[in-house]
Amino acid sequence: MRKKIFLTDIFLLLIISIPTFLSLLNPYYFTIHDNQHPVRLYLLNEAINQGYLYPRWVDKLTFGFGDPLFNFYPPLVYYLALIFYRLGFSLIWSVKLVFILGFILSSFSMFFLAKKFFSRPVSFLAATLYNYLFYHAVNAYVRGALADFFSMAVIPFLFLTIINLYQKPTLKNSLFFGLTLSFLILTHQLIAFPTFFFLFFFFLFYWFLSKDKFLFLKYVLIGGIFGLSLSSFYWLPMFYEKQFTFLDKELGGYSDHFIYPYQFWYSPWGFGASIKEMEDGMSFQIGKIPIFLLGFSLFIFLIYFLKKVKKDFFLIFNFLFFLFLMIFGLWMTTSYSDIIWKNFKMLWSLQFPWRFLAPTSVFIALVASVGIYFLEKIIKSEKTIWFICLFLIILTIFKYYQYFKPQSYLYVSDRDLVTDEEIFWKQSKTVLHFVPKGVKAKKNEYGVYILDIEKKDLPKTIFEIKKGEAKVKILESRFQNKKFFIDAKTSITFQLNTFNFPGWQVYLDGKRIKINNKNNYKLITVFIPKGVYNLEFKFEDTVVRKFGNWISIFSLIFFFYFTKIKKYEKN
Repeated sequence: MRKKIFLTDIFLLLIISIPTFLSLLNPYYFTIHDNQHPVRLYLLNEAINQGYLYPRWVDKLTFGFGDPLFNFYPPLVYYLALIFYRLGFSLIWSVKLVFILGFILSSFSMFFLAKKFFSRPVSFLAATLYNYLFYHAVNAYVRGALADFFSMAVIPFLFLTIINLYQKPTLKNSLFFGLTLSFLILTHQLIAFPTFFFLFFFFLFYWFLSKDKFLFLKYVLIGGIFGLSLSSFYWLPMFYEKQFTFLDKELGGYSDHFIYPYQFWYSPWGFGASIKEMEDGMSFQIGKIPIFLLGFSLFIFLIYFLKKVKKDFFLIFNFLFFLFLMIFGLWMTTSYSDIIWKNFKMLWSLQFPWRFLAPTSVFIALVASVGIYFLEKIIKSEKTIWFICLFLIILTIFKYYQYFKPQSYLYVSDRDLVTDEEIFWKQSKTVLHFVPKGVKAKKNEYGVYILDIEKKDLPKTIFEIKKGEAKVKILESRFQNKKFFIDAKTSITFQLNTFNFPGWQVYLDGKRIKINNKNNYKLITVFIPKGVYNLEFKFEDTVVRKFGNWISIFSLIFFFYFTKIKKYEKN
């Protein structure tokens, strides 16, 4: 019976989710702000074909000078897309399938989180409200921010693991909390960061309610350490090595992107950018239906609290706690929280205060739904509640599904999206986040740093002889390994048209030689005396990358060891 109900719930959640991605069920790509996904997937697949399980450096990007892309950009969504691509889907379909999966998982995760507090019909309502919030549509169809978007599928699961740990503090639940935490970090560290604030409040609240406070504290710490350790191969180098990039130069513009409180009630739907004041080209409204339900929840809560009925104080405490988290999250997106932003500079890396809407959306959906559950407690009529929830679900879908579609479609193929023109020039003009500090750069009309280079000055080959005379044969040209046979008639200055970034090493007949990058674009340049040599360039792991890798490996071994031991004990 339980299995039948579970399968029914999954089927109904899938039906509820379909209108959110119906506009993607065609062979076309679509216009979005972050249009780099097919290119990044293409380069990831090419790197893995070259033998790199986790490529931190990729060629071709940034005008052909290369880019430490996956050393900084969270990799999980692209590895998910890679699974679809390897199964035979196109680049376009693989990216779209991750968007579709994100919508489906969002409804699942929100439903199972809500079920910890509410009845089935109210949980379906919470899942619907969460999936059809404006911010969900903005991330998918306006920004096209795949990592930001997919993190909204992971966040409810993360809060669910904390609830499970509170209800049953065991090592197993602790490890699943850590595993989900690592998934969120690997999905997007810039969403994981504000979510940590909510996790801290979650811990304090359930620690206060916990019967065995020490046990709960112990397993939360174990899970947190495990989650950070498992994902340390990514976040540790990313956090330390960003000081060598343009990322830090672009911090501090967060104040241009605060939301005005009125915008929660109304801001026009559009496909533009987030800008100063209230002239944003994208919408930040919560939606009239959720706002109405938020008001209804407060009203019905007062009736429930004052009415002489047997009260569920666990539900009451959680309602007040969720209300606090919702208000806190919304407050952090507005200029009223500027005192925190000014004094906590790590927040500046978020760039957009409205990124707090990702975790906040969970509590908007929970608080908006809880009023119907309070009503169920008062009237004690399950059929009535099912009818009310069904009406609100249908109303929500018909009201908001119109926003879950792109501005326009692009009638292009995979081949059109990964041409040299697209990768070397068009994609390279968008951002300069991850290239070394000190390259010749300028700001574009949006105040974002881009490389100061003309199309005619792009490198035509992967190397140049800047001085001297030599015959050069390319022996190997992979993203992170390049080998040349050099027959130098005179001493030469050899330039590899690749940015010099921490990790690049050069070997001449197996002996490491010094890199000189004193040029406009900090390209790897070496001096080679007259003679015949094998010249090799390697992008190697730095100490912090090696440290992060080994921590992650040992954490993964521990997880599988524990899983195997538990399975053996059951047998």
